[in-house]
Formats: sequence, structure tokens, C-alpha cells
Amino acid sequence: MNGTSQIEVHPYLNQQKLFDHCKSLGVAVTAYSPLGSPDRLWAKPGDPQLMEDKRLKSIADKYKKTIAQVLIRYAIDRGMIVIPKSVTRSRIEQNFKVFDFKLAPEDLQQIAELECNGRVCSMGE
Repeated sequence: MNGTSQIEVHPYLNQQKLFDHCKSLGVAVTAYSPLGSPDRLWAKPGDPQLMEDKRLKSIADKYKKTIAQVLIRYAIDRGMIVIPKSVTRSRIEQNFKVFDFKLAPEDLQQIAELECNGRVCSMGE
């Protein structure tokens, strides 16, 4: 391994080209904001919220998991390092419960199709 790079990655901004480039160089990718920063203070009313996406909810229901767990598993199944941010003990514990399932290829594809260049983090924020 030739190091690691931390980049904003979630279904609305899946960064596939950058991820593939990092992999080709032997650089591991740590997914920054894998849950789409649901508590970001700079969000405007009407901005898309990953944690409320009905398409993700459908997939989460299929696996009897939360949307957050599906988002974490999505990054893991893609081969990324995932460190979701949470300050709530129950959510932190819940975030660890992602190793008892894998997303089916059709679910990975459906999640990948959510790509909309939807950056939620700003370098100035």
C-alpha cells in the first residue's frame, strides 16, 4: 500500500474515477462524510438528504438495516475505509453492525445510480 487519501464519498458523490485512480496507484481511500453529513449546518432547505432518501430506505428495509448501515456497507463493499462520525453511543454501536451482511450486486448498482455530483462538504466549511 502506498498511503491513503481521504475524500468525500457517498452515493450522491461516489467519486468512482478518483477511487479507481487511487486504487491504480495502490492508495487506500478513506470515505469522508459517508453518511452525507446529515447534521451539516450549512445545508439549505430543500437540499437532498441521503438519510431520508426513499431509494436507500427501500434497500435498508430489504436487509432489515438502517440507511446509515447501508451507506457504511456500501463504502466497505466498494473497498474503502469508512469512519462514520457520530457522537451518540447507540448510533456508534449501530454503525458497527455492518459485518453480518453484504449488499447484492444489484443493490450496489442501484446505490451507484444515485450519483448526482452532490457534494455536501465545502473546503471552506
